[in-house]
Amino acid sequence: MTTGLYLLGVKIDNLNLGESLKKISGFLSDGRQHHIVLPYSDFLVQAQKDEKLKEILNKADLSLSDGVGPVIASYISGGEKLKSRVMGVDLVFALFAKFGAQHGIFLFGAKEGVAQGAVKNILQKVPQAKIAGTINGYVADEEAISAINRSGAAILLVALGMPKQEKWIYDNLKKMPVVKVAIGVGGTFDFISGRKRRAPKMVQKIGLEWLWRLFVQPSQWRKTWRSVVVFSWLIIKEKFL
Repeated sequence: MTTGLYLLGVKIDNLNLGESLKKISGFLSDGRQHHIVLPYSDFLVQAQKDEKLKEILNKADLSLSDGVGPVIASYISGGEKLKSRVMGVDLVFALFAKFGAQHGIFLFGAKEGVAQGAVKNILQKVPQAKIAGTINGYVADEEAISAINRSGAAILLVALGMPKQEKWIYDNLKKMPVVKVAIGVGGTFDFISGRKRRAPKMVQKIGLEWLWRLFVQPSQWRKTWRSVVVFSWLIIKEKFL
């Protein structure tokens, strides 16, 4: 049974990457459909005012912290402590490496050409991976759903940004019976394709990606404000005030 905790009323499962892959392996063989979410601090902040988002996050079959914020907050909250985060890019490469030879994987989202660029780089590292298909995130829902169903993909990666991708999966998963596991992956395609640079390894290790992103994308300051300042205040308020 998956252990986990709640931060600001949002469930997060306490699994590392290897344990998450074991869980996903079971999802692919149990005959049911599963929704995986990768919340970070901004998810939890926005869920305070978006009841549908909070409901979706708490109903997800697996919820893995994609940021260091929830991990730090778990130590402050005084309850169960998250053992690690599971970053989206790392999870995607791990999915292709572990399941890509057996299960088709479909990439839906981002701008035209970005998913294809991601596929090119994925295949360089995992040449045996079965790419079921790609489609950009600006097509009509019906077109995307039809393409995904025709592909026969067992795993669907959706990069529409939060909270749109979580709501899209929640509303449409049953329309895609071929899909066994659907995951909202945010800007992962941009990073894998090389369109955007990931923070240096040392910056990732010490949990300062937010500062790196603010430096390279200053227009994203509102997101950084919510993820760092607002999230920290809400955690402190919940614990001490």
